[in-house]
Amino acid sequence: MSNISKKDLHNAIILGLNSTDDKVVLDSINQLRKDGKSEDITLLLDLMISNSGREIQSTIHSFLADLKNQDTDKIIIKAIGDDKYIAIRKILIAICWEASIDFSKYISTFVDLVIESDFEISFEAFTVIENLTEKISEEVKPTEMAKLKDAISGASPEKKGLIHEAIHIIEQL
Repeated sequence: MSNISKKDLHNAIILGLNSTDDKVVLDSINQLRKDGKSEDITLLLDLMISNSGREIQSTIHSFLADLKNQDTDKIIIKAIGDDKYIAIRKILIAICWEASIDFSKYISTFVDLVIESDFEISFEAFTVIENLTEKISEEVKPTEMAKLKDAISGASPEKKGLIHEAIHIIEQL
């Protein structure tokens, strides 16, 4: 396949994401699995916000949970911090423990989410920490554990347990 036809195919997929026909949108999402680029993830995140169809939401979530390309970590982390995506933040954080991508270098982001967010978001961020498999830097550990320890006194009763457990998990990483 020539570069021109690959480009045309990609453009057709992008156009399909904006269709009013759910079947065309779903077909385009599935085509992105084969012929998409990392940058296309942002298009899918925008689609999650603009199209509330259950099947489309589910298909995008599955797509994101199946990510394996380590380069996509930056895109997901950036979206988590972007207020544009606040409506899907919980889903984005869940992707971080569902996908086969290492998010250990973003431990500070997840610790902050555990401390500062409502219980549902905190729980998802805690689950990311709980599922980290890579070691975190010995320089980072004390800082993150101190942040968590400092947050205990001001935390709601339901979050105190999460914070205590997050401290224990980080000690083990």
